[in-house]
Amino acid sequence: MTEYYNHDFLTDKYVQNWLQQISSKVTVKEYKGEFAKWLEWAKLNTEYKTPTGMIESRLKHLTSQNLIERQFWEQTLVKYKNSLETQNLRMATVHSQLRTVMSFFAKNGVKLQFSRGQLKINPSEKDKVDVEWIPSNEEVRLLYRLADSARDRAVLLVLYQSGFSEIDAANMKIETFPFYDSNGNWQISSTEDLYRKQRREKTNQWQYTCISREALEEIRIMLQSRGFPKEGYLFVSFRDKPLEVRGINEALSKLAEKGFNGKAKLWKTKHLRDAFMNGLLQAKLTQELKDSFCGHKREGARNDYAITELTVKTAYAEAFKFLTINGYGSQSRKVEELAKRQEETEKTIMKQQLEIEHQKETVRMYESQLTVMQDQQNQLHGVIDDLKAKLDELIKKQA
Repeated sequence: MTEYYNHDFLTDKYVQNWLQQISSKVTVKEYKGEFAKWLEWAKLNTEYKTPTGMIESRLKHLTSQNLIERQFWEQTLVKYKNSLETQNLRMATVHSQLRTVMSFFAKNGVKLQFSRGQLKINPSEKDKVDVEWIPSNEEVRLLYRLADSARDRAVLLVLYQSGFSEIDAANMKIETFPFYDSNGNWQISSTEDLYRKQRREKTNQWQYTCISREALEEIRIMLQSRGFPKEGYLFVSFRDKPLEVRGINEALSKLAEKGFNGKAKLWKTKHLRDAFMNGLLQAKLTQELKDSFCGHKREGARNDYAITELTVKTAYAEAFKFLTINGYGSQSRKVEELAKRQEETEKTIMKQQLEIEHQKETVRMYESQLTVMQDQQNQLHGVIDDLKAKLDELIKKQA
């Protein structure tokens, strides 16, 4: 049989059949790297050197009456698991390596069958102590303030406040967002969140969430600096090339180094999704809503029912209370809000001035009426005095 080195195995018919059934480019890329490691190990520990040899032997083993022979590849994978565990790898890493091998056999119609607990992964020393860094809201605020560009601020907020993964953000296209009206002008209000429903690149599951008003403002500034393009990738490098996952990770890792030098080595961009989930937990959303916001498959028949935009936006408003970056928004949004407040204040002052003028007019009317009444009263006093004088004369004449 032909020996395989590096990624030469990609020409194998069974490998091609396997990978052609995987829709996610990210998953395919991961599988290629992990399968190469498995193949190198198998060469050293089994007589089978190629993917074709593995599948053909599996087909032969399944027809055997010898139980040990029939379980050859299951037992081999257990040995592979044990060898990975000796390398002090994290449980998640070991699981990912095993999943790749099982996927290869399953997609080629010869699925491996394990008894309960047969493939149980033992925790490494790294797994026994929790050293993961899931950024808090205060820490995200600091990262936001340290970002020099609207692009980096927008990426940070899209991941943290919307729950998108790096690959989902990297693949966003401008033309899939209702940013502009029919005349090409920006039409989204600075006080509204934008409903977003899209399929996750990794799982193909629908993700229902919102792009926050804070993220939208940074996106607007970013697109304005690029001349408000109407199509193409939303996030691009400084050379106008699509910003890939690696570029996103590098940009945010640099922010972590600037703000948290001592913890920077623990930074993982994917943990922004965990931070987003914590916001949902603090908002006490139902499990069904949390699954929908993160693009997870909902259990049972619930997966067949669509969630409305109103439901998503209402729930997001509650979660946003724990995700907002409070007052650290862009200067343009602050100016806009201050201008709006000033306009409302001026309207209130004008209304009060009109009321004051109305009251003054009322007072002047009463004063005029009082003057007339006083004149009438004076005239009445004069008539009374005349009557008194005439009465006095009449009395004297009679006397």
